Amino acid sequence: MALRVGICEARPFCFTDADGTPRGLYPDLINHIAAQEQWDVTFVSGTWEQGLERLQREEIDLITAIAFSPERSLTMDFNRESVFEEWGQVFVKQGSPIRSIEDLKGKRVGVTARDISGINFRKTAQKLGITCHIKEYPSSTAVFAAIRAGQVSAGVATQLNGLYRSHGPSLAPSPIQFSPFSIAFAAKRGLHGDRLATLDRYLSRWKKRPDSYYDKRLAHWTGLTAYEKTVTPRWPFLAVVVIAMGSAMLVYLNRALKRTVQHRTRELQYRKKQYKDLVESANSIILRMDKYGRVLFLNRFGLDLFGYSREEIYGRNVLGTILSPEAARALHITGHDTEAFDLLETQALIENENTCKDGRTVYIQWSNRAITDDLGRFQEILSIGIDISQRRQLETSLYQAQKMEAIGTLAGGIAHDFNNILTVIFGYTELAQLYIHSPEKIKEALEQISQGGIRAKELVSQILTFSRKSEPEKQPLQPLLIIKETVKLLRPSLPSTIRIESIIKSKSIIHADPTQIHQVIMNLCTNAYHAMETTGGTLRVALTDTSINAPGTMPGELPQVLGEYILLEVTDTGCGIEPGLMPHIYDPYFTTKEKGKGTGLGLSVVKAIVKEHQGHICAKSLPGKGTTFKVFLPRFKSKVKPILPGTRRAQVSGDNETILVVDDEKKITDSLSDLLSLHGYTPRPFTDGASALACFKEAPDTIDLVLSDVTMPGMTGTELTRQMTAIRPELPVLLFSGYSEPMARDELTDLGNADYLQKPMDTDTLLTKIRTQLTRGTDATGTPPVKTAS
Repeated sequence: MALRVGICEARPFCFTDADGTPRGLYPDLINHIAAQEQWDVTFVSGTWEQGLERLQREEIDLITAIAFSPERSLTMDFNRESVFEEWGQVFVKQGSPIRSIEDLKGKRVGVTARDISGINFRKTAQKLGITCHIKEYPSSTAVFAAIRAGQVSAGVATQLNGLYRSHGPSLAPSPIQFSPFSIAFAAKRGLHGDRLATLDRYLSRWKKRPDSYYDKRLAHWTGLTAYEKTVTPRWPFLAVVVIAMGSAMLVYLNRALKRTVQHRTRELQYRKKQYKDLVESANSIILRMDKYGRVLFLNRFGLDLFGYSREEIYGRNVLGTILSPEAARALHITGHDTEAFDLLETQALIENENTCKDGRTVYIQWSNRAITDDLGRFQEILSIGIDISQRRQLETSLYQAQKMEAIGTLAGGIAHDFNNILTVIFGYTELAQLYIHSPEKIKEALEQISQGGIRAKELVSQILTFSRKSEPEKQPLQPLLIIKETVKLLRPSLPSTIRIESIIKSKSIIHADPTQIHQVIMNLCTNAYHAMETTGGTLRVALTDTSINAPGTMPGELPQVLGEYILLEVTDTGCGIEPGLMPHIYDPYFTTKEKGKGTGLGLSVVKAIVKEHQGHICAKSLPGKGTTFKVFLPRFKSKVKPILPGTRRAQVSGDNETILVVDDEKKITDSLSDLLSLHGYTPRPFTDGASALACFKEAPDTIDLVLSDVTMPGMTGTELTRQMTAIRPELPVLLFSGYSEPMARDELTDLGNADYLQKPMDTDTLLTKIRTQLTRGTDATGTPPVKTAS
């Protein structure tokens, strides 16, 4: 298997000898893994910028010694196990007076083009208000040459690379260090994920064992062990000098001690400033708050993101500022200025919605740690946050794409249910025609037709709710209801060779988004169906209650957080999953199905949803025997009263009010007109907005209410409403539509005295809405406005 690997001059990680032989830590690791995996490796050397361009042109498969960044992740995939943790550092000529980043104001600074250290240095300098003249070079070698030649005052490189190259009298590392990062391997986005996974497997195994191949090569190339052995502590020498000069030079000793104290003080001040610069220039939120949630410190990145100044946020509680009450309730946080936070184990790593000063919402991934005093008493919370808003948007798109894939699986079941409904409607319509002389029989047939229409409406609502884009809306729900509904829709879609077993023992409630839980069940059942498509078998869906009182014996077997859960198990007797593929089953776009059978998004979406609900998922599989997926979701402890079915309301009749009925479908305007006439109204039907507007303009005060469809050719219902209310602002309007998304409340407010109904609407709801709109126009005594006779 051929593998082209790009390397550049980045000693000691990778470089090319005079004879053209690739050397360094990365070539050693690649060659060792290639020998085990039987890869045919070709190293392609060049500048760093050439390597990045070759990767995107697919002239190489992997690039080495590259740091992860959110910008790069848009075009590249990275392996997960870092090879080395590095810092950026500024290097200068020997004897240079440059000691801090402040000393670089107005100076020329060399950086390697498109190198992460140079990028981070620019961001750090910009945030600190330091203006430098940046000069780009094709490689770190060229940067160091420019320093020696005096073309630049300083140069930026990774710490180890710079230390490796700065031996000798000409170059020296400055104390300016910034922005730690991890370096790894990368491939063009969407390509060679299997190679990156193989590299991760070896690195993970090596890092767990002392004296591994990785450790030996790292020590060989970085020289850390040799360097540490050369470091000789200064105090013995100082002690000898002090003893030798002690009694004869007391005055000198006092002066020396004073100078030492001053030197140490300056050093501490410098280190404090260096630490402050590092924290302030970090590309993450760094937040410290006391045990009551009051902000003690927020770095510059956090202040800029949330839009506060230090004076505005310091001393204020995070509740009501960057954390909304709704988000706090979702995290079970109820702290006040006099009530200490209870930092739970589940809150050590959380993702939640946060609020900026201007009202914007951002999604932040927080890593929280309790800070204690010397006696172990809880004093503060240190929180490190990463803005993941862009990632959440990508996840939403991923969910939506996978929903549409699941809709394809449901298509057979949906068609089956619709055909059953239509059979009922057609059958009872023909019976009603045959029973023309039997009113009781006709009434019974019409009732069945009405019930069929309601079932069709509910089915359409379910499909639209599942397929539309929406933010998760968690609410108390019983998973057993969703499981029964999903199995019902799946059953007609499966071949007769696959049998479905449902074992539902739990009636517990969870706090979850119903659409997402439906998606979890659908994805797991779809995977099971594909595993048994050719062989047949049994699909078993079970729901039980369980308690986790102790951690599992196998890693990943049980949730880490102990407590009460519902357990959803989906089992098939299909082909099973090979052991080597198990670590990758949740990776996006990873699939073993043939083309057209799936996108590989299903299980990655399932895992993301389960994580979003603070749950846990695991799988067991035996090739040729089948697979079982287990999903643990926390039980909702609060008692929720069931919603009782509503009783039929008494229908409200009109008082001969005139209603303008507008819809481009003539059968709708005819049926609505007949219905309104039977209930005491005077309808005036139109099939286009322009005709209705012309009629209204002739005598606007004679129209009591407008009932109009939203979407019509020519003039829409909203445009018709705007033109009518421009003439008569208090005109009551009732808009209706067959689309799944209702009109926004602020949009209705802009239209004046308007309200909205969803098609299809039953008579009770329609008449009640009409009456409500008409009475909204009455005065304080309850008297409707006076109309001018037509």
